[in-house]
Amino acid sequence: EFVFVPGQNEVILGWDSGLSGLSGLDCSEERQELRFAFKRYLNQHLTGFMFLNQDVQEKDLSSEKLTTQIVEDGINLMTSDLRKVNIPAMLVEKKPNFVGLRFIGNYSVVTGQLTGAEEPSPETLEILEEAVTPDNSMEALFQDFPRAVRVDRYFMQQDLKNPDSFTCYVADPVGYEEARKEIERTGMGLLNEDEWEYCCGSGTRRLFKWGNQLHRSLIQDETNSPLWKENMFGLEIANAEFGPELIEGRPYTKGAWLEENFKAPVLNLLPLSSYYSVNLPLLVDPNGHLAAGYYCARRAIRIEM
Repeated sequence: EFVFVPGQNEVILGWDSGLSGLSGLDCSEERQELRFAFKRYLNQHLTGFMFLNQDVQEKDLSSEKLTTQIVEDGINLMTSDLRKVNIPAMLVEKKPNFVGLRFIGNYSVVTGQLTGAEEPSPETLEILEEAVTPDNSMEALFQDFPRAVRVDRYFMQQDLKNPDSFTCYVADPVGYEEARKEIERTGMGLLNEDEWEYCCGSGTRRLFKWGNQLHRSLIQDETNSPLWKENMFGLEIANAEFGPELIEGRPYTKGAWLEENFKAPVLNLLPLSSYYSVNLPLLVDPNGHLAAGYYCARRAIRIEM
């Protein structure tokens, strides 16, 4: 599904304003309730650790007190430079897709059947069933199922609108260039950094697409939080439970999985900022393949007006 994003000339992108427009309390390490909510989020939701075969990591955060200046410098360092650009009109895919994972169908916990892209083997069905109902008992049908589970080459993600259904994938690793060229063969392409930032925040002078306020419900209330909603263009972009999104050219990705790397909540949420920009090397295996499922990509078509 694609949505139309109107172009705009001389739109201002990037961020060099530090804490401008943000509450000093929001940016301090004193927001303990936000830190606790963040830890709960990491333990209950999909994170990048699953695709790296790692448990959620509790990091030994520095005991050094984060001053306002340190937080401000951190924000400016991890966001793109302020600039004025022209953005073309585009048709943009509403939601990104996992890179290196191939959709194989939807698994129903109630029927034990996989329906969709291909006919499953008995071995595949057994693996999927064991993944979500490991004790194979009737009581398991009344338990809370995992939000996401990875077993061997298979990845399953629960449908939030129908918790008894799981979208299922199998690993099919690709490299960055291969993924990009595969999209280009369909007559489309990846967004570049300017286009991605515009699609995310529409050039508004706000650090995040929802504004500059931080509150606990952001990472707790899936029904009403903007982290699980479409933005003003109708795009699901820089949302919770999305990994780094591949873009055209450097820095190669925008956004990132949420992790607790800092004591200040605003820095931990910065990967969801419209202007987050950190030039990290892509995670690849010895064959040059991207870590399957860790990255996502969305297609776009530029419209000549």
